[in-house]
Amino acid sequence: MGHRWQGRKGIRLAVTGIAAGVAAATLTALPTVTAGAAVPPGFTDTVAIGGLTAPTVAAFAPDGRVFVGERSGIIKTFDSLADTSATVTADLRPQVHDFWDRGLLGLAVHPQFPAQPYVYVLYTRDALPGGTHPRWGDTCPNPPGATADGCVVTGTLSRLAIGANGVATGAEQVLITDWCQQYPSHSVGTVTFGPDGALYVSSGDGASFNFVDYGQRGNPCADPPGAAGTNLSPPSAKGGALRSQAPRRPDTEPVTLDGSVLRLDPDTGAAMPGNPFAASTNADKRRVIAYGLRNPFRMRSGQERVSSGRVTSAGVAGRRSTASPTPPIRSRRTSAGRVMRALAASPVTRAPT
Repeated sequence: MGHRWQGRKGIRLAVTGIAAGVAAATLTALPTVTAGAAVPPGFTDTVAIGGLTAPTVAAFAPDGRVFVGERSGIIKTFDSLADTSATVTADLRPQVHDFWDRGLLGLAVHPQFPAQPYVYVLYTRDALPGGTHPRWGDTCPNPPGATADGCVVTGTLSRLAIGANGVATGAEQVLITDWCQQYPSHSVGTVTFGPDGALYVSSGDGASFNFVDYGQRGNPCADPPGAAGTNLSPPSAKGGALRSQAPRRPDTEPVTLDGSVLRLDPDTGAAMPGNPFAASTNADKRRVIAYGLRNPFRMRSGQERVSSGRVTSAGVAGRRSTASPTPPIRSRRTSAGRVMRALAASPVTRAPT
């Protein structure tokens, strides 16, 4: 189902003790706590960074700096958690579609920062496939209507070079623009580094969360077998939520990145060697290590468990799935309308036939 962001103003630290004298801290974006609100036993609730507008993601650099992305497309840098004065690192608002569940949603810092002075961002791009921004301007008029025919947009993964003062230098380096999205949820998701040095990226299917969507509402993403503007129908339809199955298409049909997890070279955005579809002639298919996903909004790469090399993803419904680099390949059958959890035992995912 759709999940709309609520207004959030700060980032809070939830701290819990796990052993005598030991504590673990997790940085999370939470609503401002009402005075007198109960905190679960064993936890303390402390505002770490305030004065933010709809923060969606935060990332810690090895040198202690904290990068925070706001949904609108503004990226801010704090020298540390004690710093109360932010530096505006970049303002991507002109190209970001800040609407409903769309916006700047993913951010990662290069693990060798600042020697490798790069920050990676993943956002909903306010542009049609092949088009330029801005198209809608942080809104969606009716018609076409947000949940009727949808305001079609795309997604972008970019790399920003950060100067010593915390400000981006030069233009963003666009690594990938893809991820056609017709409806305002199930947009792009997470960008993170794995223990192998690869860049991992997740995304939703961009399909409707109100009805079974197979491309019957105009097919604006031009999914086969019809052209854009042609309503698709079963059993041949491959649009809507079925877009997440694009790696299964014949070589003569286009492969999109919706509803997938990618493993990328952080310098170029190309596929990393060793990916499951490394032998494919299609550059997008080579990037994919998992597909058939509904909305893998958040994931972690297993940095804490380097020996396992696992990737764990979670959709907005809170379900988790895990991909490991070892066979066998498996798939999971799910009821209609639910997320196809297919990161079961291998980085390559196959849906049931």
